[in-house]
Amino acid sequence: MIHIINKYNRQFYSDVLHNMFQLRHKIFVEQKGWNKLAQDDGLERDQFDTDDTTYFLKLDENSNILGGMRLVPTTVDTQLGTIFKDWCDFKPAPVGKHAHEWSRYFIADKKYRSPAGYPVHYELFFSILEYAVDRGISSLTGFLEAITLPRLNALPWDVEYLGNLVTYGGINGEPKGKGAAVHVGVNERMLRITKRLKGIKKPYLALPIGDMGPARQVACTPEVCFRYLDFLENHPEHANTIAAMSSMIIDSPSERRAAIIDVFDGIAQEEAMAGFQAPFSKVVAPTSYSLTMQ
Repeated sequence: MIHIINKYNRQFYSDVLHNMFQLRHKIFVEQKGWNKLAQDDGLERDQFDTDDTTYFLKLDENSNILGGMRLVPTTVDTQLGTIFKDWCDFKPAPVGKHAHEWSRYFIADKKYRSPAGYPVHYELFFSILEYAVDRGISSLTGFLEAITLPRLNALPWDVEYLGNLVTYGGINGEPKGKGAAVHVGVNERMLRITKRLKGIKKPYLALPIGDMGPARQVACTPEVCFRYLDFLENHPEHANTIAAMSSMIIDSPSERRAAIIDVFDGIAQEEAMAGFQAPFSKVVAPTSYSLTMQ
């Protein structure tokens, strides 16, 4: 499933994020040969990995990272707004609260690019689209490798090229590559059509509060996932309570979950943990929680 990690819940993902930077170094530096990104500590991080960055990671039941990507708001520095600005020679990349830049897309193993690894590639992109629609983000920009452009053009998306196809690398031992800066318009209709085209029906987002235990991750609908994210942002003092609540619900026998949920609903109302409305957990538990093994 896809875990969405930002500054409000990253305390639950410290080990996962360390592993992500380590994996990125292995993929982008050691395998792809992007030597400029090399770090002595073996962790690939750059100036765009900040508190404002949101990470989307596909994790298996043992918290192994199968793939990932990041989103950076254009209200702060981005690649296309700074170091790759000249690559937008048709028009500048959009800037504002409605616009984000996606980058550092990676798949941990080539086998996940095959038909058998279909969920890794598409779940990452769909989770970002779901997030964008929920957050009112109507513009996604980024620099895409030439090999991925035909696949992008085959989707029913509003794709606009911000610049010509450019060749990069070829110095200091780095390999040459080709790609282009692109802009993708996002809206709810585009998301709905694409999901129908790809046959996406089951939930693929994880509760954004860390790994809930081996082989016991919880898949939830986008509405539930984003409600958790909103709550953690607005009530950071209750983050550990929410994590404990979710863990207890998941680890309890099914026949006891309803009673535990009722207790937490009462606590939520008494503590004015507003964001979850009184019937929230009752709706979530039977319909949106599904124990999955992926």
